[in-house]
Amino acid sequence: MAKTQLTWQTEKRKVDDLVPHAKNPRTLSPKQKEEIEASITKFNLVEIPAINTDNLVLAGHVRLKTMQALGRGQELIDVRVPNRTLTAKECEEYLLRSNKNTGSWDYELLRAFDTEFLLDIGFDDTDLSNIWDDVLSLEDDDFNETKELEKAKKTTIKVGDCFQLGDHSLICGDSTDEAVVKDLVGGFRIDTIYSDSPYNIDLNYDKGVGNKQSYGGDVDDNKSDAEFRAFTVKTLANGLSVIKKDAHVFWWCDQRYVGMIQSVYQEVGIKYKRTCLWIKNGFSPTPKVAFNKCYEPCIYGTIGKPYLSDKQRKLHEILNTDVGTGNATVDDISDMIDIWLAKRVSSDEYEHPTQKPLTLHERPLLRCTKIGDNVLDLFGGSGSTLLACEQLGRKAFLVELSPIFCQLIINRYEKFTGDKAIKLN
Repeated sequence: MAKTQLTWQTEKRKVDDLVPHAKNPRTLSPKQKEEIEASITKFNLVEIPAINTDNLVLAGHVRLKTMQALGRGQELIDVRVPNRTLTAKECEEYLLRSNKNTGSWDYELLRAFDTEFLLDIGFDDTDLSNIWDDVLSLEDDDFNETKELEKAKKTTIKVGDCFQLGDHSLICGDSTDEAVVKDLVGGFRIDTIYSDSPYNIDLNYDKGVGNKQSYGGDVDDNKSDAEFRAFTVKTLANGLSVIKKDAHVFWWCDQRYVGMIQSVYQEVGIKYKRTCLWIKNGFSPTPKVAFNKCYEPCIYGTIGKPYLSDKQRKLHEILNTDVGTGNATVDDISDMIDIWLAKRVSSDEYEHPTQKPLTLHERPLLRCTKIGDNVLDLFGGSGSTLLACEQLGRKAFLVELSPIFCQLIINRYEKFTGDKAIKLN
């Protein structure tokens, strides 16, 4: 049966008889409260509160609270009342809609609402990031890489296969092929390219790091400088073909290629911003090397003027939060600088030769993307970008050439979420 068409009538109620809604997320600053008190004192109650038939307040919480603070709780006032009792869902929707453009929000209370519901009534992805990003963080998934790699080698995945993993997409294909990248992304557009390509350091993928295990697949990690540059230009250009007009680009590389990546950025139209450094907490010094390598660089650039979050705290990969600058702690400022500290996975546990810990991705994703943003990883590898996006509410699009690593990504996702990947073709 269709619900009765809503109409509203004005009735009288005593202020103290009205019941505040427990989920009212609106807050006001002290200055705003003073202004409302001054307005009611001078002009009386002009804007009429709205209530449900049971006296539950839907709009006007601050005005009613101000009336009580002024000692006017026993007064009869005009209120707007519906011709039928609103459902709990209708009450919540009106509560949010009526408050959308005034005051400030109590984010903790807003988190109790479903995100799709918030989007439906007018909140946007920036609003959702403001609501959620302060409490979102990454946790390692304790994935047993060695065992899972052995399982993944039995895959039936073939090049060209496409998969849906919840909100994320994966294609088994070559990221140097523009058609593959466009097939993956479809009608979407990318907010951030976040990629970790082969480092071209002559790694034998059949033996793995330290000759301890085979990674499988067929990867050319020994290109000439000219070949590697052409490879990088091609994959980056393919990524740029599916981005929005304003986008971030993060490109991990070996130290020897920092200059090359910077020049490639200039060639393809990316504005170079920073070389960010992942400082590893564990590495094996070589006595005969003058200065041992203990970091990996990530070349950061932008196209246009992309989103940048102004929330700069709540990052957990900082190794020593007691260190201070005299004015602020590391925890306050570390997310704004270009040195990233995250614990390195032991090479004995690597599932992929350029594997990164999940926590490493927290800072760039929280700083440069919003909830619901689309993140493109042109070299899916072990799937850490996808797992990071899953935990932070972003959508990942992954290209991975190796069927074995595609299977590994799927296994890792399914183990973490409990959901099944869906083959799309």
